[in-house]
Amino acid sequence: MEQNANKIEPPSRIAWAAGIVGALLLMAVAVILAGDVAFRLRSERTIERERIELDRYATLLATELHRFDYLPELLQNHPVVMDILKTPDDPKHVDRANRYLQAVNDAAGTTTLYLLDLSGKATASSNWNEPASFVGVDLSYRPYFVHSLRDGSGRFYGIGTTSGTPGYYFATALPRGKTPLGIGVVKVNLEGLQVRPSPALGDVMIVDENSVIVLASRPAWQYRTMTQLTPAVLATLRDARQYENVELAPIGIKMEEALKGEGAIVSLPGEQPGKDRPRFLMQEKKLDGSDWRIVILSDLSDIKLYQYWAQVAAVLLATSIVFFVLFMLQRRRTIRFQLAGKAALARANVELEHQVAQRTQALVDTNQQLRDTQDELVHSAKLAAIGQLAAGVTHELNQPLAAIRTLSENAEVLIERSQIDIARGNMRDITDLVDRLSGITGQLKQFARKSAVNLQRVPVDRSIRNSMQIVAHRIKKAEVAIDVDPIDENLCVRVDAPRLEQVLINLLSNAIDATAGVDKPAVRIAASRVGDMVLISVQDNGVGLSETVISHLFEPFFTTKEAGSGLGLGLAISAGIINQFGGTLTASGEEQRGAVFLIKLPVYRDELDVRDV
Repeated sequence: MEQNANKIEPPSRIAWAAGIVGALLLMAVAVILAGDVAFRLRSERTIERERIELDRYATLLATELHRFDYLPELLQNHPVVMDILKTPDDPKHVDRANRYLQAVNDAAGTTTLYLLDLSGKATASSNWNEPASFVGVDLSYRPYFVHSLRDGSGRFYGIGTTSGTPGYYFATALPRGKTPLGIGVVKVNLEGLQVRPSPALGDVMIVDENSVIVLASRPAWQYRTMTQLTPAVLATLRDARQYENVELAPIGIKMEEALKGEGAIVSLPGEQPGKDRPRFLMQEKKLDGSDWRIVILSDLSDIKLYQYWAQVAAVLLATSIVFFVLFMLQRRRTIRFQLAGKAALARANVELEHQVAQRTQALVDTNQQLRDTQDELVHSAKLAAIGQLAAGVTHELNQPLAAIRTLSENAEVLIERSQIDIARGNMRDITDLVDRLSGITGQLKQFARKSAVNLQRVPVDRSIRNSMQIVAHRIKKAEVAIDVDPIDENLCVRVDAPRLEQVLINLLSNAIDATAGVDKPAVRIAASRVGDMVLISVQDNGVGLSETVISHLFEPFFTTKEAGSGLGLGLAISAGIINQFGGTLTASGEEQRGAVFLIKLPVYRDELDVRDV
């Protein structure tokens, strides 16, 4: 003992090594937590600060987009416009309308101002004298035409199919509030609307309702998409010819982390493959009076710098605390081990060995007691089941005994009359009845016998037949219909036959009790092989089981029967027996819908040997 104690590393070195490891772990945790908290706090403050600037920017942009909303109103009830809407084929009215629209367009500074008839064909346009004139062009496929006819007005952004320039379209039905005669449309060219990086916000993008980037501070992002568009959305855009001859490829933005305050951390693909993805602080705001939204991506350098200094401060603080704690622990350990010495360590080792020996012996004794108790409970459950079956067995025995008495008396008379052949027939009948009595009493004797667990090859159908024969009187008395599915005679399990029959008898008895008071009581028994397991089910149409009952069903002394009808040990013992065989016993069902008890046992491996053991 002393030699082993001398080989142990001094406690001061162990404590010092543990302290070093603990210090490093504490510092790592402190750095991570401090950096995370600092990053979140700084990000939330940045979101709050930039939100005001974002609102201002969105207001200016919405004002710029909608400053031409008044133009469609100029067309309402104007004589020139009404004349061409009523008689679109009159060249005189067409010429007057073209020149009127041209004058209004030049005065307002818009791109194009034109009129559509109810079929979507342009009847007059401000660019009537230009090569890319809209006059005579069919624009019925544009969504703003459909929305104006249906709702009275419409808005739309797209690349012009005739001019090839992008624009924002304002459309209104003419005249408003009455049966429309046509549609007035204003096109505003957005190429003059410059979106530049903002010192206060960072990169800026304007995104439409389909997540297509209409304008961006980075030209390479224009007409890219924030997400992967679905085939349905792509088909809609294609039918409307909204972004004709443009490849709508995703920008590759990826959500990294959602933040408090309607912000998020996102990343974009790097300029070089294989490099880390740059990360940004993203915010967005919907533009008033539009389905568009403005998205900003802010640089994280200021936030990362704040996070870095927070981590440095955490390292310094954690280092100071750790070294102070290690110093105090080392001092206490040194004093304690100096006072204790090697003698205390030796006594502790001896005491520990003594306790281990005592605990080991106590555990062995307890396991033996548990096995003995379990065997006694199994045997007691058998005797209790036989006691319940005594009345029925007496009835089964009385009928053969009465028949034997009658046949014996008849045989005596027949012998006196020299009718020897008939008397022999009576004697053979008596022999059959005696064999029947021996079978009944033999099964009960074997079932009641207390024996050790003897695992052997047992055919499943034979165990089911033997169990049903023992409870036959109860089945007959309760008038329960027993339905046994066809079972393969070679389907075998490796169990102790009497104990398996004890489980089946218990399940059959419970099923018969559960069907008491049920119209047309019935019990179904089935057995089949699934993989390497044999499944034996006992199903009844009785009162069923609630979830609460199922959760306590296999606990000792739990029973749903009336007082005096059972101790609540049958299912607990049955589950223990099946567990000994390497299987499981489970229950399922619903209230008033019957119950199913399922036995799962490993299949007998040597299935080529069909001889009974």
